Amino acid sequence: MLTESVGYDTVNRFMCTDGQYRWFHISVAAIRDDNGKTIAFHGIMLDTTAQKAAELALQQSEQQMQRIMDAVPSILFSNAPDGKLTFTNRKARDYVGMTLDQIQGWGWVETIHPEEREYVVEEFKKALASGSPFGVEHRCRRADGIYRWYLSRAEPLRDEGGQILQWFGVGIDIDERKRAEDHLRETRVKLARASRIATVAELSASIAHELNQPLTAVIANAQAARRWLSSSPSNFSEAMTSIERVLCDGRVADKRMQHIRALFKQQPLRKKHAWPSQIIREAIRFVHEDANRAEIPIDVQIAGDLPPLLVEQIQIQEVLINLISNAIEAMESNARPAHLMIRASLVNEGEVLIEVIDSGPGLKDTENIFDAFVTTKEKEWG
Repeated sequence: MLTESVGYDTVNRFMCTDGQYRWFHISVAAIRDDNGKTIAFHGIMLDTTAQKAAELALQQSEQQMQRIMDAVPSILFSNAPDGKLTFTNRKARDYVGMTLDQIQGWGWVETIHPEEREYVVEEFKKALASGSPFGVEHRCRRADGIYRWYLSRAEPLRDEGGQILQWFGVGIDIDERKRAEDHLRETRVKLARASRIATVAELSASIAHELNQPLTAVIANAQAARRWLSSSPSNFSEAMTSIERVLCDGRVADKRMQHIRALFKQQPLRKKHAWPSQIIREAIRFVHEDANRAEIPIDVQIAGDLPPLLVEQIQIQEVLINLISNAIEAMESNARPAHLMIRASLVNEGEVLIEVIDSGPGLKDTENIFDAFVTTKEKEWG
């Protein structure tokens, strides 16, 4: 409305000659004389129909975008270049149970779990300072007070000059994945514990097996010594022989314990020169100390030109004892006559071949025989 000395500025629609209404921007200003008295009004009308149409289209586009963002099942948000929250979609507001006014600015920080709050803010500020993408996993409080794990990611929107105009981000619910990871982690811990227990059991069985043979020999020779001493008259010569064997077997047991300690400490094996005939006959003696195997004849064929070998004697002896014992057990249920032979021969300079040959049924599974603790026997000896 015109008043004296005052103009006006407004936007209205006017009907044109074609009967259509168009938008006009009308601006009127007062013209004054030298004394300041208003003597006239001058005005201008600008057709702004196209501008109005563009504004209306933009408004409708923004409303459509708002509806689309509200329909997205994930949390969407935007932040100003300084990090203050400027927008969240309906999913975010419904999840935290807060209005946009309540979480705008830095109010969103209160929805982060206290244990991750400082870390999330620190990481976000680093991203703001560097302009690099932001991404962290954290717990976010739901409207009912329950926290769920979320993955929050944000990327900067830049102008043509590289200046950050806005940050746009998304929050993805990863609670089920985190729970699955926790369950998997717990399962792995339980499996590791079970594996350790199984390993201890296997090691215990292996140690018992290692020590059973020399200790069995100790008991057998000690009993023999007692029989010789308690006989009438006492046979001191045989008793002393049995006692010497007890001492020898005790030293063997001690060596095997030292060998086991070295394995646990991962110490290098101490190899010494030993005669193959001595190793073979000592292994046979250990086997024959068992009353159940004392009567098993063994055909021993050792070449006379065998040189001493640089070996870890306990290990080689253990292998031979196991081979001989397994051969005897294999022939126990065999219909054919039992025949066990140990043959040692020189194949190359410094190389000796030792064979344990029996008349048993043979091996059916040859692929796994060198795996630790593998056996096809229903019960093990020693």
